[in-house]
Amino acid sequence: MLSTFSACIDRSILDNDNAASLCQCIQQCTAARSHATLKYVFYNVFLTFVFCLLLCNSRLVTAYPASIQISSTSTPVVSLLGKAVTAKNSLNATTSLLLSMHQRFSMENNSIQKQPSSVPSSTVQERSRALKRVFLSNRTIVCNDGTLAGFYLRKNANSRKWIVFLEGGWHCYDMKTCRSRWTRLRHLMTSSQWPETRDVGGILSPLPEENSYWHSANHVLVPYCSSDSWSGTKAEPDSPELNFRFMGALILRQVVSDLIPLGLGRAKGAELLLVGSSAGGLGVMLNLDRITHYLQHERQLQVTVRGVSDSGWFLDREPYTPSAVASSEAVRQGWSMWQGSLPESCAQLHKSEPWRCYFGYRLYPTLKAPLFVFQWLFDEAQMRADNVASPVTPHQWNYIHAMGGALRSSLDNVSAVFAPSCIGHAVLSKREWLTIKIDEISLPTALRCWEHATRPHRKSYGKLKRSTEATTYENHKRHDKQKSRKQNAEKRRLDKSERENNNHLRHKQQKRHEERRKRRKNNMAFIHENNLTNGINSSDNNSTNAQNRKNKNRRRNDFEKQRGERHIQQKKRRRRRKEQQKQQRLSSLRTDFSTDSIHLEKRRNLLSKINKRTGVPRVPEKCSLRLMERCSWPQCNHSCPSLTNPATGEEMRFLELLSSFGLDIEAVATALGVDMQTLNNMDRTELVNLLTQQVS
Repeated sequence: MLSTFSACIDRSILDNDNAASLCQCIQQCTAARSHATLKYVFYNVFLTFVFCLLLCNSRLVTAYPASIQISSTSTPVVSLLGKAVTAKNSLNATTSLLLSMHQRFSMENNSIQKQPSSVPSSTVQERSRALKRVFLSNRTIVCNDGTLAGFYLRKNANSRKWIVFLEGGWHCYDMKTCRSRWTRLRHLMTSSQWPETRDVGGILSPLPEENSYWHSANHVLVPYCSSDSWSGTKAEPDSPELNFRFMGALILRQVVSDLIPLGLGRAKGAELLLVGSSAGGLGVMLNLDRITHYLQHERQLQVTVRGVSDSGWFLDREPYTPSAVASSEAVRQGWSMWQGSLPESCAQLHKSEPWRCYFGYRLYPTLKAPLFVFQWLFDEAQMRADNVASPVTPHQWNYIHAMGGALRSSLDNVSAVFAPSCIGHAVLSKREWLTIKIDEISLPTALRCWEHATRPHRKSYGKLKRSTEATTYENHKRHDKQKSRKQNAEKRRLDKSERENNNHLRHKQQKRHEERRKRRKNNMAFIHENNLTNGINSSDNNSTNAQNRKNKNRRRNDFEKQRGERHIQQKKRRRRRKEQQKQQRLSSLRTDFSTDSIHLEKRRNLLSKINKRTGVPRVPEKCSLRLMERCSWPQCNHSCPSLTNPATGEEMRFLELLSSFGLDIEAVATALGVDMQTLNNMDRTELVNLLTQQVS
């Protein structure tokens, strides 16, 4: 029985049975041994009761009295009790494991379903502010390697302003340079590594302290993956060796097309600011008029389009080293390989060399849409295009100084420009764009002034329209009269019945005319006879006729007098009517003026509230559209970015920079009236102020 009992317990342990099944097993084993003695029967019943208590209760304390009683029993019984306790422990362990797994699974499910509540609020805000990736709806417009092109979007349903930013990244113009670019700068030729979200500063920042005027606009970032300065239209590669497409112009057009269903141009007064840095800045100039025509004429949308070019104003100069490929030659080869799309007006102006339109000073005069140009006078990309490294020798500085002078001259005809005398490249997407200043006017302030100056003057248009309404109305009336006269002058051909009716009427009129003529003739004869009779009796009636004439004259005079009075009264009534109409018009004008005044006052109050809330005025007090650095030597602006020595990688001290210009520092100290120790102890700001004052 003991062996059967042990096997039953082992089976219950392996099968993970509960206490009831174990008790049932024990009872079956007890009943099978009918020839056992009463002592063993008692022990079996007692053990069954104890085991049920042990396995039904989760605490070992309940089994403690039973263990004391059983401790004096025989060794087989104790071993059975040990197995029962082992079974209980195994069951408890298994149950605990299942409970822990269930609790952990429930927690995981809750963490997925309630993820926003478990994520810190700062992380949620950062995710909501991030630009989110969107691929183009037209899947045939792709990057260099054939991967999908797209853009990143941060939408604000309460804003009618859109900022579309074109990224830069130079270009490749032949098989060799494109293969090298694929090896070193693959992220500029494919979208396979684009993250789901992007965080960009500068003019695309959603933070008011970093982007005072445009933080609440709809922000669109278009990554650069076409290597063609946003001008290519080549959809198929030339050969398996050069398996690249160049579709930059098509990508931009499709981006704008995909933004229209998202709200671009749907609201009255919508504005699009097309912005780009480096190659993106050049892309803005190449596509500005084309995008304007597409939105306003092809899509019939009332949207104001402007462009901002950041560091995209390049010159076609001879390179620093004669053996290098000139920038004009690189662009000529690239234009052919990309199947570049150029503005038609510029291409017509340079028919023999249309690729010259890739250079801003040649393209700008042909543009129709407003353009703002930001350009470092000593642009690093221009230096790289001219194959001059970071300047450390006087010969390099001389070349760069001449380059800065040429760039300054090329900007003479630009109506809106911000050109600090610094060595740098691209700034609009950087967080330090706020610190760039000329004459204490920051770059964002200058941009805001230009944006306000180029805004359509709706009020002036309304005045012009109202002033021409009367003239237009009179012209319409005159035209209608002339038209009616012309229509009345045209004779219509009559049919037979109408001609017969007309003849019948004419005959009747003639008959009446004849009868009238006969009556008049008879009357004349009768009058002649009466006159003869009256002549005989005239002497008798002279006195009577004289009295009749007096009465008749008196009546005529009274009638003329009354008619004159009536005429005077009519003139007075007309005068009063005109005066009333004039007063009504003046009253209406006063009402309209008061309504406009109330509207303007409400608008001023709203703007003042906005200014108080944001701390930024809608239009800056100090505005200037042309801000060109007066000094002609590099890094003379207080806000210039720092330079690093290419040999050491460390930031160059200002005196070290002056030495690299080829200047004699001791002569500079003498000219400034200070000793060398004082000059060495001056910081950069003091030196720049001192040198700028001496220059001016």
